[in-house]
Parts: sequence; C-alpha cells; structure tokens
Amino acid sequence: MKFKNDKERIAFLEDFRNEENGWYQWHCNSDIGRRWWRLDLPGCAFIVEEQERTHTWPRIKTDWDIVHWFIIDDWEVPFADGTASRSMALARLKEIEKSQARKEA
Repeated sequence: MKFKNDKERIAFLEDFRNEENGWYQWHCNSDIGRRWWRLDLPGCAFIVEEQERTHTWPRIKTDWDIVHWFIIDDWEVPFADGTASRSMALARLKEIEKSQARKEA
C-alpha cells in the first residue's frame, strides 16, 4: 500500500465496502441490522461496524451508518478494547506505510 497523501488514505478508509481494496464483509447479523467490514494489515486488523437505520429527513430511506471503528492488535484481549476512530486508523495506516518503506529500503 502506497498513498501520496492523507486525502488518498482517507478515501481508502472510507471505501471500506470495496472488496477490491482488500476489505471484506467479516460478519453480518441481519436480525439486528449490523455488519462488520474487515481489512487485515501487517500486525493488526481494521474493522468497521455498521448499523442499518431508517432516516426520515429529507425523505424516508434505509441506509447503513458507521457505528464503530476498531483496530485489533491482539485477538486474545476483549474485542471492545480495540475501539478506535477513523483518525486513529489513519495514523496507524501511516505507521504501517513507514514500516513497509523501511523494510523495502
């Protein structure tokens, strides 16, 4: 993964439903209207949890809203310990890029 700037990194993170970028639907629970998207990276995984919700304005429509971001470093600790934000995912993505660049040099 190589990005030119934060704008490209943010676009990549926001495009988490795009399986061509390495993201995949990890879990889906249609009974409660939740789904989780996952991206496996060196040393961690990013997970985005979405919730299906009906919006009433400006018109009634059902859509998926982001509920939580997670960065999972260790699958042995409670899952909720990985609660994060998109900003934290952006920072981690930069760290991973720098680490890969050092290995390639």
